[in-house]
Amino acid sequence: MTLYKFGVGVVLAVAMTGVLTMSALVFSSRDFQFGVAQISPSTNGLISFAQLEEVDRQVQEIEAESAGPRGEQLQIEQQIATLDAETQTAEANANDARAAMVGAIAEIETRANVATAESAAADMSAQGLSQRINALASRPGLPPADQQGVAQLQAQVQQLASQEENLDDRGAERAQLVARQRLVAGQVAEANRRVFALQQTVVPDYEHFTRVRGEAHALAAMSPLGVSAFLAQGHPALLSTVLVLLMGALGSLLYLFPAYLNRPEPVTMAEIVVRLIFGMCAALAFYVLANAAIAGFSIASSVQQATTSSMLNPFTVSLVGIVAGVLSEDIAKWIQDRGRGIFTQGGGSAPAPSTAAAPASSNNNDDGPPGGGLVNNQAIS
Repeated sequence: MTLYKFGVGVVLAVAMTGVLTMSALVFSSRDFQFGVAQISPSTNGLISFAQLEEVDRQVQEIEAESAGPRGEQLQIEQQIATLDAETQTAEANANDARAAMVGAIAEIETRANVATAESAAADMSAQGLSQRINALASRPGLPPADQQGVAQLQAQVQQLASQEENLDDRGAERAQLVARQRLVAGQVAEANRRVFALQQTVVPDYEHFTRVRGEAHALAAMSPLGVSAFLAQGHPALLSTVLVLLMGALGSLLYLFPAYLNRPEPVTMAEIVVRLIFGMCAALAFYVLANAAIAGFSIASSVQQATTSSMLNPFTVSLVGIVAGVLSEDIAKWIQDRGRGIFTQGGGSAPAPSTAAAPASSNNNDDGPPGGGLVNNQAIS
């Protein structure tokens, strides 16, 4: 290996490293914009990182101020849930005791031939049961077993009355907790409204603010010197164009490396420069042509396509650039043929050239291939 070829290899390696680094930075920024545009189309993929940091700081301050009401709200919810569970248990126990007492009272009244009014029998409260028990206790001639049963029922009805009082106290306590919950919930709701209003200044769809903030922080933390975060604030059209150019250069390097290793003729410094520029030009031309074709197809078929650069998938844009860079000569020749075909079809109604002019054109082409094309494969190879 000659010293010159070694130098060419070093230049290729440095060029590849630089192109890969810049491509990674631009691609990460463009992919971030694409993700933001997907979850919040109204942003067009653009957010201000400085404004995001300021809003995040203000949101944290508001959340710190409302931390007390938020914590109290959670405590009240837990207290209400506990109180409801205890109330349900107490009501179940009271109902069981009430049912047992009603059955025992009915048996004693049956044996004592006591006729109970329908309204009195329907009264299941402790007061109503107490009246029926007192009426049985004051009735003369009850057997000793029924007298003992009435005494037990009197003790049970006192316990039932105590349980009903406890249930009433718990109902009053729950009403106080609910009133306090409404007050605290109003404070929390006001804090949430302030937070949502701040978040909407960055992301109109504020429910995605946390996700956008996390991805923005990750992008800024991983990019060297915050380059990707800086680029992510650029216009999507510019970033897509730069990405296509870099991928065109990458495709050219993918063509030059095998040529450097396998081609008999050495790769020259001039060829590296020309090939890089030519690959970027071919990538940009193919990118514009592809978008124009898609736009024409969408108009003709009434199919809605991506109308802004923020909606273009960066993977597709990169694929277009790499393919155009690797096949830059074929792409340029293909564009040249398509353009010549379009203009030839457009000039079909023009008069035919004269017979005298034909031999002159034929004589001019006898010496070799026509010049003036977009690419000369023989000169590059």
